[in-house]
Amino acid sequence: MEPSTPPELPRELRGPATGGGIERYAHTKVVATIGPASEDLLDELVDAGMSVARINFSHESHDDHRRRIGKLRRVCEEKGVHVGVLVDIKGPKLRLGRFPGGRVRLRKDERYFLGQGDGEAVEGEILFDFPGFHETLDLGHRVFLADGAVELRVEEKTARGFFARVERGGAIGDRKGVHLPDTPLELAVPTEEDLVDLELARELEVDMVGVSFVANATELARVREHVPDAFIVAKIERAIALRNLDGIFEEADGIMVARGDLGVELELEQLPMVQKTLLQNALRAGKFTITATEMLESMVHSSRPTRAEVADVANAVLDGTDAVMLSAETAVGEYPVLAVETMHRIARAVETSQRYHDLPRIGFRVSEPTFSNATALAAAEAAVALGLSKIICFTETGNTVRLISRYRPAAEVIALTPHRRTLSHMTVLAHVRPAWFPRSDTLEEMLESASRLLLERGWVEEGEEVVFVAGVPPGVARTTNVMKLHRIGEPVKLA
Repeated sequence: MEPSTPPELPRELRGPATGGGIERYAHTKVVATIGPASEDLLDELVDAGMSVARINFSHESHDDHRRRIGKLRRVCEEKGVHVGVLVDIKGPKLRLGRFPGGRVRLRKDERYFLGQGDGEAVEGEILFDFPGFHETLDLGHRVFLADGAVELRVEEKTARGFFARVERGGAIGDRKGVHLPDTPLELAVPTEEDLVDLELARELEVDMVGVSFVANATELARVREHVPDAFIVAKIERAIALRNLDGIFEEADGIMVARGDLGVELELEQLPMVQKTLLQNALRAGKFTITATEMLESMVHSSRPTRAEVADVANAVLDGTDAVMLSAETAVGEYPVLAVETMHRIARAVETSQRYHDLPRIGFRVSEPTFSNATALAAAEAAVALGLSKIICFTETGNTVRLISRYRPAAEVIALTPHRRTLSHMTVLAHVRPAWFPRSDTLEEMLESASRLLLERGWVEEGEEVVFVAGVPPGVARTTNVMKLHRIGEPVKLA
């Protein structure tokens, strides 16, 4: 009996033919959080597809962070690859005080007094270990405890605090998180503790800084003053940030859709559409995006994700995210390397589907009417029109590469630069593979040298047609003004 032939996939699930058989990385980048479970597996994580390593400053010591970033950079140097470093500063996390025995169970319709303090609460009392809520909390406001597990609503205000009724019961413990989605609480960003962490970030020359619990652009500007050479990533996890998005987009280099805390402040059913809107608006604004929180949460303890998690990652890729992020899965999980491999495989599967290639593309951004932007759009459209799989871009600052990336070309963008910081910044951009490349005196020499380098690395084939993007004169920032269609192996003639 002859083996059966697998059924042919519908057209929208089949990707376009790719010539040459050269394996490529996923266009969508994988951000992996480094922690106790993964710091000795950095070599394997890089091989599995990690493009950006995240260090969470909310956990462990400065010595731990120094050691892990040092290990990562040694691995990257040995392998000749580039992995970006993203650090998250803590921000003003709101927390409870303490309870007798460490925890208490709240039951529906019970009334509790909400007061200020970091000591141990008495029976019928809940203490908040942060200032300012007494002036801004009001009747009818919702209070979420333990990251949304318990919900109360304020019924009465007194000179000392508030009385609130439990609307959704559950257990809460010492120092658990508090969310006040209806309360315009003034929080200091960056905090005093953040300032200490930002000094470390500057010392270690990290590539990206994630700003937690950001509310407005002014807070981002204050953080940037302390790490002027790093990309600033606004973590969107408060409802107030959604009301200030225009300013946040103006100041940030990228955003993180931090669905954990954001999902507490919003109604859960709102979260999927908010995610899609954030990703599309950021893409239009020319900002990179990271989608985070519980993407493969079951892989903390399981070697295989749930079907729902696979669909979640796939939908983020279809929504146009630059990167998808793993948190506990790689920081403390039992299968960190497998989690990165799984995320990478899901992204690759989506990107090779016709549905991904048929997605609407962002149009020309009229607020950025520059030669660089026009050349970037022309390169992306030429690659689509001719079915080319490589756009090779010479860049000083990464700006033109960012512009090409936002147009989401069907091609991979090979970004060549002599600057280490630019290399690391580009690791988070979708469709981009950064590589170090020295500058030449003339554009002809640069194109010839790049062709030889890419052939040696196996990134292109002899006779393959590609798009070159560059600037004249070479080596000058923000002068991109040349697009050349070229066949690898043929002499470069520009005159």
